[in-house]
Amino acid sequence: MILVVDDDPQVCEVLSRILESHDHECTTAASVDEARPVLGDPACELVLCDVMMPDESGFDLLRQLHDQHAEIPVVMVSGVHDVGLATLALELGAYGYVTKPFEPNQVLIAVANALRRAELEVENASYRIHLEELVDARTTDLAAARSGLRVASEEMVNALSQAIEGRDIETGYHIARMSRYTTLIAQRAGLDADVCDEIRLASPMHDVGKIAIADGILFKPAALTAAERTVIEEHAEIGFSILAKSEHPLLQLAASIARTHHERWDGEGYPQGLAGEAIPFEGRITAIADVFDAIVSRRVYKPAIPLDRAITIMREGRATHFDPELLDVFLANMDEVEAIRSEYVDE
Repeated sequence: MILVVDDDPQVCEVLSRILESHDHECTTAASVDEARPVLGDPACELVLCDVMMPDESGFDLLRQLHDQHAEIPVVMVSGVHDVGLATLALELGAYGYVTKPFEPNQVLIAVANALRRAELEVENASYRIHLEELVDARTTDLAAARSGLRVASEEMVNALSQAIEGRDIETGYHIARMSRYTTLIAQRAGLDADVCDEIRLASPMHDVGKIAIADGILFKPAALTAAERTVIEEHAEIGFSILAKSEHPLLQLAASIARTHHERWDGEGYPQGLAGEAIPFEGRITAIADVFDAIVSRRVYKPAIPLDRAITIMREGRATHFDPELLDVFLANMDEVEAIRSEYVDE
C-alpha cells in the first residue's frame, strides 16, 4: 500500500489514479496528523508526500519516519523548483523528489526506484548481519569474509547506480559502458590494478547528484536555458556532498569523480574551474568516458552521433577539454571501445 499525503484533494486523486493504474494500492491523507495512524500499518510500503502543507510540513513527516519508521521509503512532491529543498529532502532521508506539474512516468519511475532501493537496503542489511555472524563464528576465515564484503559493496554500488540511472530511461547501459571505459583508460595509462578496480567501481556514481535535479530540467527535450544550465551544473557539487559524507575509500573516490568529471583541462569547466593536473586523475579519466558516451548515444534532446564524427569531436577537445595524454590513450584503443559498445547496446 502507498500512502499519498497532500492537502490538495485533486493532487491526491491524480496521484492515486496514476499509481492504481499500475497495480499499486493507495490510501490518502490530507495532513501529516491524518497520515500518522497509517504509518503503523504493516501494509504501508511507501509514502508519497507533499512538501508544503498547512500546520506540519512534509519535512516534519519525513523526520518522524526517519526516527520511527526508517524502513518506509519516502518520495517528496513539491511545486517549488528549488535545488536547496531537494537537497534537504535527500539529507533528511527522502528516496526521491518529484516536482509539480509532473508526468505520470516521472511519478512511476520515482516510486519504482524508491521501492527497489528500499528492497536493496533490506537485503544489504540482512547480508551484513549474516556476514557478522559468520565472522564471529569463523575467525579463521577472516580473509574470505573480507572478500564477501567486497562483493557486497560492489553489488550495492552497482544497484544504487542503476537505480539513479533509471530515472532516465533513454541512457540504457550508460553506467555499464562508463565503468568499462574508465577502467580501460586507467589500465592503458598504466595505473595499478587495484586503482583500476576502484575506478571501475566508483565511476558509475559520477552523476549521483542528478537525483536532486528537477525532472522538468533533467528530461527537457530541448536546449536548456542559461538558468536551467546553472541548475543542472549543481549536480556535481550535490553528488560530492552526498558521497563525501562516507569515510569509505570507495565512496571518497566516487565523491571526487562526481565533483570533478565536468572540469576541463583548460580551466573552463565546473564546478571549481580546475585546470590541467590540478584536476584529479580519476576526474580526467571519467570526463573522457562520459563525454564520449554522451556523444555516441541517443538522448532525449539529441540523436546519436556516428562514431567517426564523435572521434573528430573528441580530438577537437584535446588539451582544451581533455587531458591530452589520456585522450590519446583512449583513442588509441578504439577497437576495445567498440567491443564494449557492442556488448552494451541500448535498445
